[in-house]
Amino acid sequence: MDKRDKNRSERLREESKNYEYGKNIKKEDDKQAVEKEKPSLALSGNLAKDTNLVNGVVVKYNEPPEARKPRRRWRLYCFKGETELPFYQIHRQSAYLFGRDRLVADIPVDHPSCSKQHAVFQYRLVEYKRKDDTTGRTVKPYIIDLGSTNGTFVNNQQIEAQRYFELREKDAIKFGFSSREYILLHEESKNDLEDLDYDSYDEADNEEKKEESESSTIKKEKKSEVENDEINLKKYKSKKKHKKSRSSSSEPSSSESDDDRDRKRKKKR
Repeated sequence: MDKRDKNRSERLREESKNYEYGKNIKKEDDKQAVEKEKPSLALSGNLAKDTNLVNGVVVKYNEPPEARKPRRRWRLYCFKGETELPFYQIHRQSAYLFGRDRLVADIPVDHPSCSKQHAVFQYRLVEYKRKDDTTGRTVKPYIIDLGSTNGTFVNNQQIEAQRYFELREKDAIKFGFSSREYILLHEESKNDLEDLDYDSYDEADNEEKKEESESSTIKKEKKSEVENDEINLKKYKSKKKHKKSRSSSSEPSSSESDDDRDRKRKKKR
């Protein structure tokens, strides 16, 4: 009986703590309202499963509408310290994916500090201004970091993630803490160490120069044809004049010959 009385008295004390002047006082635990789960606006990748599914893996990246294949044959020369590794031909596609996942990576990067889908090398058709203030279009190389854990570096400077970074000839690219360094060159690159002007290697400028040279050759050919025609006309006219002069000179001689004949006849009579 003593144990029951003790338990009952303890219960009454606990209940009396929750009541004060006839009002129910909730516990502090009950006061804390349960927070509702807020909607997540982050990209889940569920919409891209059907379109970006490669070998059973969802690719994080979508190519932009201005993606184009380059006409120039770009190459990535790979170096590990002082040793030169086989280079990569990167002109056959409009984009190349770097990463550790060999199921989707076009150029695998096996260092543990690199992400499965680390970065993308992308060619884009962009506009530029010429020297005469006219606009042209050309294909330029870019690189974009796909939010990797340890970043992408161009010329030993980390680039901003999820943004395109324009690349130029002889740029050095590194991924994470890997010691491999990728040098961007093309088949027309010079062997000297001079700084090269990107505009001089612009594809559109080269095309314009070709068109200008072709137009100049066509103009020269047309001029030569016109000059030849004029020379032929002059020759033809001179020949005609010569023929006329011959005919005119032959007519009086014939007339004189007739007169002489008449005189001779008269003398004979």
